[in-house]
This record gives sequence, structure tokens and C-alpha cells, in this order.
Amino acid sequence: MPELSLPFHEGIHSFYDFPEETQLKIIQLGLLLYEQGILQTQTWNNERWQIQIDELLTKQQTQMSYVNEALEQEKRNFERYKQTSESQQTMYIEEAIRRERQIQKTQIQQLTQTNTDLLSRMNRLQSEIEEKYLSRLMESSKAHQEILLQQRDREDTLRQDYETRLSRQQNSSLRGRDGEDVVMEQLTTLFPKADVEDTHATPHRGDFIVRHDDMTVMIETKNYSRNVQKAEIDKFYSDIDNPSNRDVQCGLFVSLHTGICNKDDFQFEIRNNVPILFIHRVYSNFGSLRIAMSFFKMLIEQKNIDLTHKETIDAFKHIASSLKRNFQKQKTNLDRYYSTQIEFITSQQSNLTELYGILKQKY
Repeated sequence: MPELSLPFHEGIHSFYDFPEETQLKIIQLGLLLYEQGILQTQTWNNERWQIQIDELLTKQQTQMSYVNEALEQEKRNFERYKQTSESQQTMYIEEAIRRERQIQKTQIQQLTQTNTDLLSRMNRLQSEIEEKYLSRLMESSKAHQEILLQQRDREDTLRQDYETRLSRQQNSSLRGRDGEDVVMEQLTTLFPKADVEDTHATPHRGDFIVRHDDMTVMIETKNYSRNVQKAEIDKFYSDIDNPSNRDVQCGLFVSLHTGICNKDDFQFEIRNNVPILFIHRVYSNFGSLRIAMSFFKMLIEQKNIDLTHKETIDAFKHIASSLKRNFQKQKTNLDRYYSTQIEFITSQQSNLTELYGILKQKY
């Protein structure tokens, strides 16, 4: 960078206080003013130079006139172009609208034809569905009629059986024998592999001895119209205590239609080291017998169990009660399911009756 030395002068004293960048700008500005001043001086002192400037100004004005005229011409040309463009744009828009309308018209015709085809297909499918539905209804009606006939036959059979049983109820010995026959039938059905021995004629052996799953169970049945009295329970206890029944591992005291005096349903007891269950109203659900036998099997399999221990007995009483509650819940759910199915059948029969009415045929 070249170095510049300036003589000290009061007029430029403040120049030294500015930064270097500002000092450069001040120098540039001074040179520019100096050059302009020279030009102005030349203008003042040189008439020829003034004349040249005037000629230049005149020439510039002439050129500006040409430029203005050219601008006016361009403006007029632009206005014409603008009008032409607007006319063409309007024409193009109208043509686009016309084409779009034609396309939409074609699409509407195609959609109309498609809708017509779909409607025709829907009507055809509806007819096919109605035919299939009618055919299934006829088949269902026929099946329900067969079910109704079977139900009527069953009702007649049950009615005859009920009348027979009702007449037999007048004789207590026959009633007891009927109860034993029913229990025998259920035992052989529930436990097809078991050895079921009818012991009602053998003293102190209950009504049945069931040998099943390595268990020997004595069953006493009562077919009473009122709750079984305490005397019958004491007689059952006596049979359990009898030395001739040492082979008996469990005892089951059941009432077909009633409760048992002073005994809860599924009440668990230990008598002479023999576990006993009392069950009410077995006739309403013979599944209780299966639950009782499962309970006995679980109990017998516990080889080291102490049946004289009070806490152990209480625990098994609680388990027996829980089994009964769960069993009752299952029965309730099954009854509810049965009721629901009956409602469905009744509703279906109503639908069939209505359909036959529409067809003007007798159901």
C-alpha cells in the first residue's frame, strides 16, 4: 500500500479522526467534486463546449421524441394485441366449455347405461335371492313341522308317562320303586363302565352299590313328596356304621324331588371315616351325581389325607359348596340358552306363518 503524507492544516484536522475506510471515501468524494468542478469551469470558460452541450441536448431531445413515438406505437400495438388475445381467449374458453359439456354428456350417458345395467342385475339377483329364500323357508318349514310333530309325539309320550307315574304315586312302595328305577337308569347312563349293584333288597346296604374308578360308593335314594325326615338320615348313618359295609369308601344320600331335613344341598360330612354327600332334588338334574362321584374320586386319591382333622373337613365342605354353586351357574346358563333357542324357534314359526299368509296358503 502506498503511503501518503499530508501537511498539517487546521482545515483538515478532523480528517485524521476518521477511520481508514471513511478517509478513503472522503478522498473519493473530493476527487469527484474536483472533476465536476473542472467540467463546470470549462463550461463557463468555453462557449464552444457550451454549444456542443446544447447540440447534445437537442440531439438527445430528438432521440427522446423518437423514443416516445416508438413507445406510443408499441402501446398501440400492445392494445391491438390485447384485444386480439382477449378475443382468442374468449373463443378458446367457449370451445373448452363446449368440449367439457360434450364429455360430461357422454359420461352421463355411460353412467345412465351402467345404472340401467346394474338395476337390471339387482332385480335379477333379488329374484334369485327371493327364490332361494322361499325355497329355504319351505325347507325350514318342513323341518319345523317335523320337529313339531316329534315334539307332539314326545309330549303325548310324556303325558302318558306322567299319567302312569301319577297313578303310581298313590302307592308309596311303587313310588319308591319308580325312584330307584330312575336312579338305576341314570347311573348306568352316566357311568357306563361302572358296576352298579341294586341293593335295595339287601339290609343295611342302601339302594345301590356303585364300583367305579377304584371306588365303592353306597347310594341311598328317597322319592318323597316332602322333605326327607331325620329318621331316614339316622338309618343311613346306621348303614354307614354297619361292619358289613367296610368295603364302602363313600356315601351318597340323594332326594329325587325334595330337600333333606337339616342338610344343605351338597353338604359334606365324615361318618366313621367315610365321606358323605347329601344332594337335593336330583331328578331336576342328574348331573349332580357325576359331580359327586368326581368329588369322591378327588378325595380318595389323596392317600395321606386326615379325615378326622377339622380344618381339612371344613376345607372339603367349602369345596363341595363351591362345586354346587358352579354347577348351578352352569345349569342356569344352559336353561337360558334353551329359552333363547325356544324363542328363536317360535319367532321362526311366526315368520313362516306370515310367509304362508302372503302366499295365501294355509300353514
